[in-house]
Amino acid sequence: MHRLLRLLLAVLVSVPLVGALAACGGDDIGSKSAQDVLKETFGPNKPVKSGKLDLTVAFNAKGLPSLQGPLRLELQGPFQSKGGRTLPAFDFDLDFNLSGQAVRAGAISTGDKGYLKFAGSTFDIGDATFQRFKALYERDQKRTKTTKNPTFQTLGVDPTRWLQSPKKAADEPVGGTDTVHVTSAVDVPAFLEDINKLLGRAGTSGASAAAGAAAGQAVPTKLTDAQRSAIERSVKATNLDVFAGKADGTLRRLNINVTFDVPADLRKTAGGLTTGTFGLDLVIADLNQAQDIKPPSGARPLSDLNQAIGATGATGAAPQASSGTSAAPSSADARYSKCLSSAGGDIAKVQACAPLLNGG
Repeated sequence: MHRLLRLLLAVLVSVPLVGALAACGGDDIGSKSAQDVLKETFGPNKPVKSGKLDLTVAFNAKGLPSLQGPLRLELQGPFQSKGGRTLPAFDFDLDFNLSGQAVRAGAISTGDKGYLKFAGSTFDIGDATFQRFKALYERDQKRTKTTKNPTFQTLGVDPTRWLQSPKKAADEPVGGTDTVHVTSAVDVPAFLEDINKLLGRAGTSGASAAAGAAAGQAVPTKLTDAQRSAIERSVKATNLDVFAGKADGTLRRLNINVTFDVPADLRKTAGGLTTGTFGLDLVIADLNQAQDIKPPSGARPLSDLNQAIGATGATGAAPQASSGTSAAPSSADARYSKCLSSAGGDIAKVQACAPLLNGG
């Protein structure tokens, strides 16, 4: 089973967490200071039950032999709470572009069944697999101490601690909603401390573990001191923009931009990386407006996905002209495919297959 399939499975498991992180807000904030706006937006819980998510991640770097062009990922689609801490319904499309090679895929959850999307077709992952993923997600939600929807602070993250000199900028609407716009630089060391907290929680998360297995690698549990030092020395400029609903203080948009320049003495250990930029833009539209998410018609069995991937190439791009023969999968991929097929819907067995990707 190709790496793309593992990516799709990871999306199905982890993507509901994106909506959960945005579930925070407060009361009318139009007249508050920039610091108070941030405290309100990243502080007390306010339910985010439904909406349309639009997430873009962009990375452009120089010096990496494995990255010959910019990387861009876009995740879009509606989501709808099913109540409490149960797995929400969602219908997300994933567009992934790396050095001009494009992949379009996606995932659907109705709350009762799950599907993967690829090359214009939809594939039913099966009841047993979906129920295991759903159980992992809901188990992780029950581990939080609060009975409310997750916020940044319930995850051990406090953005107000690493935002430097915030100030109000010109207000502008987001998705038709009037917002208060706050812009700020980022205290990188404090930010990395919270990243370590998130990684630590991810390391104990059943859903994250399943996503890591699907992606073929373990979820890291922390940044080492050397990694943190390298990042701190490399970051040259940061900017974060927060757009909170003027009437309710709920997050509508979050935009982060980072510019980095790796010091010469670190470039070898960084795989040749020299300079680059990273950007993240998260937008939530139609907040708390009901989203009608239905099962797709004509879904094919998951076993057909291998055939669909093979028809378009392992990356999802159109086949390239060649001598008439297609590249055979690596021996590691072949062993992984056989192991994953035998694992069926057993998450523990899926995780046990991951070492095969490294020749284990």
